[in-house]
Amino acid sequence: EEESARMKVLVEDLLLLARLDETRPVERAPVDLAVLAADACSDAVAADPGRPVTLDASGPIIVFGDEDHLRQAIANLVSNALTHTVAGTPIEVSAARTNGHATVVVRDHGEGLDAEALHHVFDRFWRADRARVGSGSGLGLSIVAAIAQEHGGDISVANAEGGGARFE
Repeated sequence: EEESARMKVLVEDLLLLARLDETRPVERAPVDLAVLAADACSDAVAADPGRPVTLDASGPIIVFGDEDHLRQAIANLVSNALTHTVAGTPIEVSAARTNGHATVVVRDHGEGLDAEALHHVFDRFWRADRARVGSGSGLGLSIVAAIAQEHGGDISVANAEGGGARFE
């Protein structure tokens, strides 16, 4: 039963990636990234009540895009931080507009990423720890990258000053 549920998620992720790979135009509407970031933070606190999760968003950050896809991208980044850091490790999320560009940043205070992970983290099916078992398929961050590209943006990752990973 668990394997069936895992396969269902994998198939849904692969279908989403296939749709994102299509070149048809996306239906766009005004979306507030600050609200989506706040929702992702609320979900993280509900999933792990003991974990410090903070949001820095000074006001609405309106972009034109597909709300469901943008919501999934932000949720995937926050979920990734929850999954790959030790319980109790702080997560910081921010949404801002800088030089005319809207940005969302998810930063954790975990161990950070090694050079191989920094190079491959957005590749489909790539996982930092190949021996790790669990529900992950190695598609979450590649979905984030595809959604960013779909919206004319990009995604980057770096090790944060003071430790941890920073996705922008």
